[in-house]
Parts: sequence; structure tokens; C-alpha cells
Amino acid sequence: MFASSRPPFPLTYGAGIRSHRLLTGLSAAFDVTLVTQQSTQDGVLLDGVELARRLPEVRVVAVPASDHSKRRAQARSLLSARSHQWGRSLRPGYGAALRAAVTETSARIVHFEDPGAARFGPVPSTLGVFAPHNVEHRIVRGSAETEGGLRGAFSAVEWRKIRHEEQRAWQTMDLCLAVSEVDAATFREGGARRVQLCPNGADALERLPLARRQAADPLRILFVGTASYQPYERGLAWFVSEVMPRVQERVPAAFRVVGSPPLRPIPAAGVEYVGSVASVQPFYEMADVVVVPVFHGSGTRLKVLEAMAYGRPVVATPLGAEGLPVRAPEHFDAASDAPSFAAALVALAAATAERDEALERRLESAHEAIRPLFWPTIVAQLVKRYRLELERLDTAVRA
Repeated sequence: MFASSRPPFPLTYGAGIRSHRLLTGLSAAFDVTLVTQQSTQDGVLLDGVELARRLPEVRVVAVPASDHSKRRAQARSLLSARSHQWGRSLRPGYGAALRAAVTETSARIVHFEDPGAARFGPVPSTLGVFAPHNVEHRIVRGSAETEGGLRGAFSAVEWRKIRHEEQRAWQTMDLCLAVSEVDAATFREGGARRVQLCPNGADALERLPLARRQAADPLRILFVGTASYQPYERGLAWFVSEVMPRVQERVPAAFRVVGSPPLRPIPAAGVEYVGSVASVQPFYEMADVVVVPVFHGSGTRLKVLEAMAYGRPVVATPLGAEGLPVRAPEHFDAASDAPSFAAALVALAAATAERDEALERRLESAHEAIRPLFWPTIVAQLVKRYRLELERLDTAVRA
């Protein structure tokens, strides 16, 4: 049983990609039922019929979504011990649908993909697995520390509620799956009994050759991700305001942001907010370097893995590459302030124009370092883990 607050679509952001790759990978080895909440994306209602069409190997149970407006739900959550983000995100009918599906299918493992679904678990007589993508309360706490006004005040209350919900899940589930050792340590500190790794990954991609670039051509800088996600929106605002002018003083440069645009985009010369696209590959083909300016958050960034899989140089803040099996400067450039970030990009402008052999070696080394994190390998490890868990359950029954 794969329990998730949201359908694993669209495949244009990290959470959707991770959920989709794990769900479809598990369905190739087991009989899997997805229990999720309906949502509307790009004008299409992702109900049971539509999700079954997109996920033909998966049995789908889609619960109707809440009809409360966001602002009304936030206001109501202030009077509740539950968080707005996760504790109030699903209708009570979700829990009934989940238990009914477990009974009907005789499911023995329930994989809870996020804190919202996990509040309806564990389900009696099943192995409960909590597999969140992040330590969510850290992300919201970061918002409380950086936002002012009502947003900051709301986040200051919200992150404490989310922490309580996460700790309950860590403590009550039979097994917790963490995306990194950093998150795993937090789970253990919060009372998790058993913790294993199930890292983030990238599709098995062949390296793309670096695009040919003359010294007078603009350095083509790329960011791929959901720019409306608060940690990314803040990082991008800093990059556009503080880093790009420093780069453009020294070399011509153009910056593309691919993915859902920021809620408050900062206009600037040489900056283009492309929006969501059908395929990111053409943008990687045209890019000279990928940037990951992230200063608060949790989990690991799929965009770092994807950029390295495509064979593109990466400049990231230390947090941007946290929890991944890559090291600076061997695999990427780490920069924590605007002058060092700009200096790294200017150096890469020279290296990409000169077809620098050291850069080529670094790109090859980075690609090899993240190869164990291609999704087929991660899914195979998760399938092996769940088979071992089923064997343990069988042994316990026989005993």
C-alpha cells in the first residue's frame, strides 16, 4: 500500500518525481495500491480514472480533496493542534479509505510517503513504513526565521506543529526511510526505532557533451526546479540580486529559471523565467553551468543529481549539496556568499570556453559518483528491503 497526500504528478518537481519513480518501481515487483487525494493539475482532474490511466500497473484509490480555500484553512488551523500543511491536508475519509483498501487487498506493508498520510497510520496488522522526502519542520522553521509579518508569525506556529506530527510518525512506525544520513540522524534523535536509507535519485542518463561556447558568448546559467517553493524562491532572489550583477561585471552571462516560476519574480537584465516545460533536457543541452542557491531546507536536491547526470558543472551552496555523495571541489564548486559564488561562475566561464581538460575530468568524476543514485538502483534496493521485511513477517507468523 502506497499512501500519499498527493498524486505523483506532475513530473516537473522533485517530490512528484521521487514518488512516481518509487511507486512505479515497486509496482513492477509487488501488487501495489496507491491511496491518495484527488487534485487538479494544469486543468486536469487527477481522479481515480485519470490516475489509473497514467499508472496502469497500480490499483488506485483517489479520495476527494478538501474544498476549503487556502486562507480559510490556514485560519482554521490556528485553532487546531494540527498543522495546516500536513495535519489538515486530508479529509477524515482518507483514513477510512486507507483502512478499507488494506482490508480488501490484504496489504502487509503500508508505505507512508509524507507526514499528511502518516497521521492515519500505522494501520493495525501491517508493517508501517514512513518514507518522507524531508524533515518538513526544518523547512518551515527556516521560513519563520526569514519571513516577516503575518507569514513569519504563522510559520513560527506551524513548524512546531509539524515537528510534533513528524515525531509521532518517527516513533510509531515500524521502519523509517530517510533520504540522507543527515535526515536519518534527525529521525533517530526524534525517537525512530529503525531507520534505513532510501536516497533521492536521478534517471539513468548519459552525459551530454558540453555545448560549444566562444569566450565572447554569454555564460548560460541554469536553475531547474519549483521556484515557487519558498527555500528556492529566496535563494533565487539572492542569486539574481547579489550574484548575477557581480558575474555580469566580468563576463557576459544569461540566467534561465526552468520550472514553476517564483511567486514574486525579480526582473533583471539577462534573467528569464521560462516556467514549466515538457522536457528539461533541451535546457540542459544549452546550459554551461547549473546553480543551486539554497540556504535553508531539508532532504537532498534532485536537481544536483540531475545536473551531474547530464554532465553539467554545478555551483551550489553547501546546503544545496548536503547529504549527497559528492565533494567540493572534486565534483562541484561550493560557495556560501555572493563574491565566491560569482567567482566560481567566472572561472567556469573561462573553463567552458577553453574546453578545459580538468573540467572534463571533474564532470566525469561527478557522473560516476552519483551513478549509484540512479532510480533503477534505488528502487532495486527498496524492493530488496521490502522482500526482507516480508520474510521477517512470515517468520514471525510461523513462530
